[in-house]
Amino acid sequence: MYNVICNFSIGQDNYACNPKTTCMRPDGKYDCCAKHIVGCIVYAESLLVPTVQPSPMREPVCNQMCANGYKLDKCYWYESLRTDNLCKENNNEYCCSPNRADCCTTNKTGAYIVFGSIAGIMIIITIVYYWYYMKNSRNKIAPAKDATEIEPPDRYKLLNTL
Repeated sequence: MYNVICNFSIGQDNYACNPKTTCMRPDGKYDCCAKHIVGCIVYAESLLVPTVQPSPMREPVCNQMCANGYKLDKCYWYESLRTDNLCKENNNEYCCSPNRADCCTTNKTGAYIVFGSIAGIMIIITIVYYWYYMKNSRNKIAPAKDATEIEPPDRYKLLNTL
């Protein structure tokens, strides 16, 4: 097959030319020697080769960044250490940026779980206290007293002084 289009994407799937069955012509277009077009393409992710060791270009950058004296190897409990800009020395990974946001990212899910748990515990304590208070306050209600006990019966007695 001649002039095969094999570098394209459909939705979130990226496709590339299969290096086993396609070859690039001098004009930049691809030819394929497979029996069907399906043999000419592969998922682009399958062509990515993972590296075994970090790139050697990172070491001079680390030496230059760490010359300022900043070394951060731990973040707060609600943060996580960013792995994209870490330097390694003596089996310890650290970040040399003076800006904390370059080294640590906020773990919002963990913070929501902690603060939600605290709020839930406070609500439960409030409900239990209110229930206990209402249960004990009902026993303290006394029946109404008779009117004669509140006011003497002769208080409103009319005096005939005519």
